[in-house]
Amino acid sequence: MRDRKVASRYAGALMASALAEGNLVDVAESYTGILDAVEGNLDLRTFLDSPQVASQEKKDLLKSVFGEKIENLLLHFFYLLIDKNRIENARDIGEEFAAMVEKHEGVVRARVTTAVALPDDLAASLSEKLSTFTGARVILENKIDPAVIGGVCVTMGDQILDGTVRTNLDELRNKLEKTQVRV
Repeated sequence: MRDRKVASRYAGALMASALAEGNLVDVAESYTGILDAVEGNLDLRTFLDSPQVASQEKKDLLKSVFGEKIENLLLHFFYLLIDKNRIENARDIGEEFAAMVEKHEGVVRARVTTAVALPDDLAASLSEKLSTFTGARVILENKIDPAVIGGVCVTMGDQILDGTVRTNLDELRNKLEKTQVRV
């Protein structure tokens, strides 16, 4: 079950702790690695999510699997999630945490929708222009949708820059439908 309030609260606490220790980027990378490892291993995920498994057993497993590979702060953060019965929220907390880290680092994600895959040179040029526009480093996430016909639609947060052929055709159709024609 997704609970954004819980995820935001825990992610904020982890962010503050990592900033205080001065290892925010390392903690963020380790968190992503742990989530990928747990996601890729059904047995590990089932073990951690199971209410029948004692908390100490979960902690011992985490320590043996990840103990020397991750920051002590992050290991104890996962212990806290286990103690508070919030380990099932780890993915949502991780997503919130990653978004907070990107914001802190001045990174903006932009979803770019095109009819065909965007060539690398155009993607780099678009990323550079969007970086100039936003004043932040932009990471493009390309989505292919043949329905746009041509052009590009960029979504960054709550901003949408739509220059697709589909949108222009729809606008033209609306104008033509509203226009009164005399015969």
